[in-house]
Amino acid sequence: SIRASGSVAVAARANDPRTRRGAARRSDPSLRGGRLMLVRAARACTERTSARACSHLRRTLARRARERRWKRTLGTTMATPHDEVLAAQEAHLRGLDDADERTIFDKIVAKEIPATILYEDALAMAFRDVNPQAKTHFLVIPKIRAGLTRLSKATEEHKTLLGHLMYTASVVAKQENLDAGYRCVINDGVEGCQSVYHLHVHVIGGQQLSWPPGV
Repeated sequence: SIRASGSVAVAARANDPRTRRGAARRSDPSLRGGRLMLVRAARACTERTSARACSHLRRTLARRARERRWKRTLGTTMATPHDEVLAAQEAHLRGLDDADERTIFDKIVAKEIPATILYEDALAMAFRDVNPQAKTHFLVIPKIRAGLTRLSKATEEHKTLLGHLMYTASVVAKQENLDAGYRCVINDGVEGCQSVYHLHVHVIGGQQLSWPPGV
């Protein structure tokens, strides 16, 4: 009877939702060992790492933990900074920074590729980024490039369009309830991590952002 009662207890634990969730976390490579990594890092810091290196390690692990939480919250795969650097380098090597061929953004404007569009008028369009870097992350683009493959290619003729893009970013940010603040980013060229040569403004917010933004 003791053996039977023990089997019942084991079966009950196996059917406990908390046990199943724990097993799922341990089997998921993206979530595995996050807390254990922090514990080990803290021990390593106190035993053999300089204070500066320790601080950097903890910040790195905390950032990775935030990224894992964002993935679970957003239900999507987020691009890492390394991914974006590789994409920018690939675009540069393929000569896309000087090409006139249609970009993925041209296809979104033409409704050939689906996107979650937040705003659209005769000059600009705003839509959600498919690889969000924060809880709220959308892009603002000119519907017609008019030579604006990158910001460094802007001329005096583009002043009105560039101003309209920034105004559109402000309108959509209010629409997205980013009253506490947000960040506007324009990547330019390979060293600026630009991978799509159709000028676009990243608008990022919905949470406390850090500074500097990254190098």
